[in-house]
Amino acid sequence: MGRVRRVLVVNPGRELGGAEHSLLLLLAALRRLGVEPTVALFGDGPFAQALAQLAVPTVVLDVPAALRRASRYTLPTRFAGALRMAAYTGPSVLRLAALARRTRADLLHSNGLKAHVLAGLAGRMLRRPVVWHLRDFPPGGLVGRLFRTAAHRLPALILANSEAVAAAIRSPANPGPPVIALRNPVDLDRFRPDLSPNRVRSELGVSPQVPLVGMIAHLTPWKGHEDFLAIARAVADAVPAARFLVAGGAIYETEGHTGYAEALPRRAAQLGLAERVAFLGARDDVPELLAALDVLVHCPTAPEPFGRVIAEAMAAGRPVVAAASGGVPEIVRDGEDGYLVAPGDIAGFAAAVVRLLGDGGRRAELGRAGRERAAAWFNPARHAAAVVDAYRAIGSA
Repeated sequence: MGRVRRVLVVNPGRELGGAEHSLLLLLAALRRLGVEPTVALFGDGPFAQALAQLAVPTVVLDVPAALRRASRYTLPTRFAGALRMAAYTGPSVLRLAALARRTRADLLHSNGLKAHVLAGLAGRMLRRPVVWHLRDFPPGGLVGRLFRTAAHRLPALILANSEAVAAAIRSPANPGPPVIALRNPVDLDRFRPDLSPNRVRSELGVSPQVPLVGMIAHLTPWKGHEDFLAIARAVADAVPAARFLVAGGAIYETEGHTGYAEALPRRAAQLGLAERVAFLGARDDVPELLAALDVLVHCPTAPEPFGRVIAEAMAAGRPVVAAASGGVPEIVRDGEDGYLVAPGDIAGFAAAVVRLLGDGGRRAELGRAGRERAAAWFNPARHAAAVVDAYRAIGSA
């Protein structure tokens, strides 16, 4: 195939989630390395606007609404349902293949479960290599089995955002394409330890002396917001002055997420936390939010593929208390740049937070170590260079 000059990137998300933020950093760095990307989207929205600011060419792919709304919460569990979903993909695959021809893409790079299937099939039609960028664990059930089968046949290479995700897609019985673990990048200039906490604390009416604990995650049940509220209740009992914030919006148009945002304030009120927890919704100022926190809590109830906000908090020099599952233990070294707690262990999370709130020196020590690790591990230029090396490896295979 020779040198890769043009890449068609396929991304299903219209909002700005962790995958999209990671992709934006990659796209900007790819152009500096001589690779020109075009992005195929499933619809207009904030992500398309961010791409426009980078002057990255974008094309909205005409995808049926049923395919756009499908999520891991509503995936078909029977063969007939899987066949119906497959029927939705056919016209979209043809449109994607035509777009790849028009842009003269040397390869297709997919970012997201639905994008993987479309790009894999379009690449097979065109006989052009496809790179799957896995940022989530494969789904379960029938669709998961079909997805793993496709993963061993359609892409030429799989990039995974953690060793945990890479292990979930590898198969000793069917080696398939190479699977490379490659951590997501973080904008080390935006997320840094010297940002002022004053604006956010002023917005919240919280003085510099008040302990502030936060959770930053998009609003989807598995991220563990209800566990965070339970942790907040336990922390407030031990540290009555403590206050809490929850930042993040519902970034998905898929089914299985409706009503969650409205349920959380009701749950906080039931726990007697209505005056202690601020629900901020989606925010663009995550670096400033982190700067205002004393501790970030990340408590998903399902294994976290990577945990982008953890890496951002480390880059910002903020200590993290996180669930020890999925890819998180690859990022956080327990007791060195944060604390790891078993998922669902409310008392364990609360104890770690209370310990940190009572020891400013320890918070500063963990924050410094986190920044050093982030600078070494999450550098966008190094990430992009590794991706380009992977592209070249396909060409020389």
